[in-house]
Order: sequence, then C-alpha cells, then structure tokens
Amino acid sequence: MRIAVVGAGGVGGGFGAALAKAGADVTFIARGAHLAAMKSAGLKVQGPRGDTHLVPTRATEDPADIGTVDIVLFCVKLWDVKSAGEKIKPLIGAGTAVIPLQNGIDAHERLIPILGKDAVMGGVAQISASITAPGVIAQVGTFMRMVFGELDGKPSQRGEDFLALCLKAGF
Repeated sequence: MRIAVVGAGGVGGGFGAALAKAGADVTFIARGAHLAAMKSAGLKVQGPRGDTHLVPTRATEDPADIGTVDIVLFCVKLWDVKSAGEKIKPLIGAGTAVIPLQNGIDAHERLIPILGKDAVMGGVAQISASITAPGVIAQVGTFMRMVFGELDGKPSQRGEDFLALCLKAGF
C-alpha cells in the first residue's frame, strides 16, 4: 500500500513511521529543518511503544514528486488545510482516500470542494507525540489510535485494506 503523510509532525510522523515499519510504502511531505533531517539521518520516533528509526526515510516537500497513492494521511494544522489540499492533488487517483486527522475540526468539509467527496474520508487521531528536534518525534505513553471511515458510514474495500494495515502496525 502506498501512503503519503502530509505533515510529518507528532501525528503524521508517529502514525507514518508505524505504518512504514509494518511494511507500507510511506513517503512523508514536510518542510524546512525537519525535512532536511529526515532526508539525511532518517526519521526517529521514540517512546514507550519502542523506538523506530526509518533509514532511509522517503521524504519530500513536493507532493508531485510522489505520484498517486492509496492513502493520504492529512496531518497539517487547520490554517494550512486549504493550501495543503490544493498542493496534494497530484497524489489523488481514482481510489485514493484522504484521511484528515485534525481532531474535532471540519477539515473533511474543507477538503471536499478541493479534492471531491469521493476522495475524502473522515478521521480522528489519538496520539500524544511531538517533534522534539528536526527528524525526531517523541511519543508520550503507549496509546495510539486512529478512527476513520467513509463519510456515508458504509464499509469500503479501501477502508478495510487500510484497517488491516493499521492493525499490522499495532494501532
């Protein structure tokens, strides 16, 4: 499964690293010193669930470098939803699912006019993690959960396939 993680901070970095460790083809979209550190030294996630060091880490600033993917974990801050949504259009194929993970926010409603309702799922992340240094994520505690699904509430093959990968990744 090909996954793009838009925003490789505590949420995106934590979930993305777990999915990569479980065998998914994960590429992180990041900026600045965090991106540079991931490209040169890999992404480190440290915490009580165990440490993960992805070397090499696939990372870029430009979603067009990646091509279409199966899943986009959309983990940007609320004020970046519109601009990041526009930039990720090259990631979207016929069956791509974009899962926004801004807790308690209407990101899915903001993304539908940009990406189309078929591309967007609903999602919520439950994790306590943050960037402590460029290329380093610290997770506090062992709790890690992602709730996601089609906006119409019906099961889908893409949702089932991603759920199987999440379970393999330990969340």
